[in-house]
Amino acid sequence: MKEVHIRRHAPKDATGVLTEEGKKLATAFKQGLQEFNLVISSNKPRAVETAQLLTGIYPMLDTRASGIPFTKEQEKEFHERGNHHPFGIAGVIFDSTEFRPLIIKKGENLVALITETFDKLPEEGRALIISHDGVMVAADMILRHAPLTKAEKTYEPLQGFVVYEDQTVKDLL
Repeated sequence: MKEVHIRRHAPKDATGVLTEEGKKLATAFKQGLQEFNLVISSNKPRAVETAQLLTGIYPMLDTRASGIPFTKEQEKEFHERGNHHPFGIAGVIFDSTEFRPLIIKKGENLVALITETFDKLPEEGRALIISHDGVMVAADMILRHAPLTKAEKTYEPLQGFVVYEDQTVKDLL
């Protein structure tokens, strides 16, 4: 059965760059991964670098895996507020009436990318998409037909979920 794995990028700092710890974690995490037929990431450098560290492959870039294009100041603010929210940055975004519709649209875009990725895979093929917490939470909620009113989870760095060809969804640690 075909599988599309969606994982959050490795740990980053408030400026959006992978930390040294994040680079080491991604490199170590690679040991437990199987090979992928297709590797895709958001166009953010932290996602591209994570994909490369996890697979040794430069990923195809797709903005549908990208988050909301925050300003540097907004990104820093969401990062700091996310450190104190039970559902991280995703929780902060979903709590915002201004940004909730934007993150839902980004989640819909990620679901469309996942759907298209299945068509590109060979039988029993596997793909990896590196994305961002809020987008992943929104896509997960859409795939599981959950209400899109507030975040009830967050994805820590390198965590995610897998979507199988039969449309079942399973969390990945």
